[in-house]
Amino acid sequence: MTEQIMLLAKLAAVDRRLDELHDELGDLPREVKKLEANVRDKAMAVEATEAKLSEIRHLRGNAGVSKAEIGDKEAKLTEQQFQVKNNREFDAITKELEHLKDERASLEERLRTSSVTEENLSATLEAQQTELAEAREVLTAKEAELSELTGEHNVELKKFIEARLRIIAELNDALEAEYERIRTFHREAAVAIRRGSCSGCYSAIPSQRIVEMNHSGDKLHTCENCGRVLISEKLADSVEELVEDDQL
Repeated sequence: MTEQIMLLAKLAAVDRRLDELHDELGDLPREVKKLEANVRDKAMAVEATEAKLSEIRHLRGNAGVSKAEIGDKEAKLTEQQFQVKNNREFDAITKELEHLKDERASLEERLRTSSVTEENLSATLEAQQTELAEAREVLTAKEAELSELTGEHNVELKKFIEARLRIIAELNDALEAEYERIRTFHREAAVAIRRGSCSGCYSAIPSQRIVEMNHSGDKLHTCENCGRVLISEKLADSVEELVEDDQL
């Protein structure tokens, strides 16, 4: 049983390190996803403003042609009015002329406000492009941080997962099952006794029990308050040294 308790202490130390490795990444992956979405939104805003600017510039660039086309249509329709054979044809041409008149008025109004609109859109675009560049810089920095951390993380993660598999292969099935059962309630299923107390819930452990654990490692002891497996301080310290020296 002494060897099994040692394995259990090693398993607890490995799981503790695995938990820490998972915690190190924390919300970083989610932060990167959020920043990616922010960059996409800002890029779409820039594209929308550029499209509006392009439309305004196209309007102003083709205004002369558009006016000429409307004028030609009006001239032809006016000429046709004197050649109609009945009132119905006359009314139809008159309606078309009114439509062209409205089209001309709409074009002139859009041209009248186009300079101010273009100026406002240009200012908006400049601000949006600055925000987009800044958002991309933040994303790039955060991606680099995640990449660096993930690289180191994966090496450590692989090392401790392999150590865990080796330990479990030697651990008694019933003991492993009990350990995993406790893990469903407490993140640390096996903890050291520190200063006469369970380091999981800080409840005092009777002195007689501590003496028994220090002199006899052939029995599994659990905390009467929280149910965690108790590991003697000496054993816990020796296992921590093994972890630090990569001796698991």
